[in-house]
Amino acid sequence: MQLSQTTDNEILFVGDAIHVMNPVVQRALERLDERPLAELARLQVEAGARALDVNLGQTRQFGRLTPWVVQTIQATVEVPLFLSSHVLAQQRALEIHRGRPTINAVTADSASLGSAMRTAKRFDAQIVVLLVAPDCLAVDADSRLRLASRVLDTAASEGFSPERLYLDPVLSCRPDPVAARLGRGMPDLEPVLDTLRALAGLPAPRPRLLASLTGASTGLPPGQRSAMQQRLLPLLVDAGLDAVLLNCRDAALMAVARDLAHPGAAAA
Repeated sequence: MQLSQTTDNEILFVGDAIHVMNPVVQRALERLDERPLAELARLQVEAGARALDVNLGQTRQFGRLTPWVVQTIQATVEVPLFLSSHVLAQQRALEIHRGRPTINAVTADSASLGSAMRTAKRFDAQIVVLLVAPDCLAVDADSRLRLASRVLDTAASEGFSPERLYLDPVLSCRPDPVAARLGRGMPDLEPVLDTLRALAGLPAPRPRLLASLTGASTGLPPGQRSAMQQRLLPLLVDAGLDAVLLNCRDAALMAVARDLAHPGAAAA
């Protein structure tokens, strides 16, 4: 099977609906019912997803089902999968995945990063690294860039290609409650944009840059999330974003995403 791939200058849209917090997914896992998982996969790809995130949490109960979920999804759609980091220890899902999987995600913790890269390399996988670590509070662009430098140094020492790295600067809530209220739920955006611009300017081969829109809006009421994500996405793409986890079933959000991926197509 030839898996769907993006070209170097395309934004990778990663559908994030196959998540353990999704009641449909949770029931499917409890009942070992393939049909809802296959339908979720199909709907996301039809809506424009070019990869799918599979987040079954970190519990053994659901983590052990990851190979079954991978087989179920890849029997339905021809896209690569982003798999939770528990596959670093429970590696069967990496073994059976058709095409190149992506491990989503690990932190920039020096104690475990090298080992994660060695496992990813063994299975020809890509890896998402969150620009956070126990020894470095990522509160501004400078701290995120220091962690990015650590990740790239580790990749060089492990012989892991930077082109197989996704760096996620982590959209987070504003630390000051007053600023959070004034920002009306918008995450602390400027440090993330500054980080993206700096990393996007690295010479090739460079890591790709990823963000999660859904994770950035969890503090908002459900009815306000889509509008905020529609405002965020153009700013992130303009700063250099290469890939985004998002709700592909949100038609308004995907209209914005498609316009960013193919500027002028709507006018044409």
